[in-house]
Amino acid sequence: MRPKIVAFGEVIWDVYENDRCLGGAGLNFAAHCARCGAESFLYSAVGKDDLGDAMLAAARRWGVDISFVGRSDRKTGQSLVSLDDNGVPTFDVLKDVAYDNVTVSDGDIARLRAVAPDALYFGTIVRRAPVSRAALDIIRENVSFRETVCDVNLRKGCYDTENARFCLRNATVLKVSDEEEPLLRQMGLYEADGTPEDIARAIRETYPNVRILAFTCGGKGAYAFDLKGKKTYFEPAKKVRPASTVGAGDSFIAAFLTAYLAGESIGTALKRAVALSAFVVSKTEAIPEYTEAIFDERAL
Repeated sequence: MRPKIVAFGEVIWDVYENDRCLGGAGLNFAAHCARCGAESFLYSAVGKDDLGDAMLAAARRWGVDISFVGRSDRKTGQSLVSLDDNGVPTFDVLKDVAYDNVTVSDGDIARLRAVAPDALYFGTIVRRAPVSRAALDIIRENVSFRETVCDVNLRKGCYDTENARFCLRNATVLKVSDEEEPLLRQMGLYEADGTPEDIARAIRETYPNVRILAFTCGGKGAYAFDLKGKKTYFEPAKKVRPASTVGAGDSFIAAFLTAYLAGESIGTALKRAVALSAFVVSKTEAIPEYTEAIFDERAL
């Protein structure tokens, strides 16, 4: 089965000291879903500018359906990025850009229903502004999805406690990194001792809608917790020379979800997610070229 996935999210050009790369969690996720075999639909907005034109052309090349991407009078999103010695980024995300002003019409709802999507994806960044937040709520209330997937991206200035709580309350598949998870506890969203197993327990008890928790631990590997079946899966990280971690988390959840919706086991989905995210870490681009060969059983 080829799953149908709608990514409601941001389009951001990551601007480095001497370069710029197209990204944003929503676009990265949608592109990797398409590359992993899903029918991938991006719901977002870009400006009526050169960066918007370039994004649309790139998304087409990656196989992403862009029929739900609007053109805004605001400029296309940008983020100023700096990397530390290990390739870990910090972001200065510009505000009141195109993806902060995504809208939805009755016609859009009808077209989404006709797609009959399996999953809706969103993160915390795209919900930072009221216009896009309202559009996402309209979609959630009027279109049926088998899974609601949230990636907790706690970028400075782009979230608050209520935003994070919304994600935990509404996700059926939740992805959290060990770098950002302590912030969830600091916000008082649940109580746990900080171990992956106890974090999974706390989320299961506090947010019963969450069926699967994907918990990434950087160079250590990643967990997938079947919170309903109370089963734990762990996959150690692949050893690669890091170039940049930008987009690694987006590729992880894209590979995981695509495999899971296609009928693979949680364990197999986790293996594919770890394999793809390791490959992305070894590259400077958030969406590098790759083939199914990186998922070869010998590599998994």
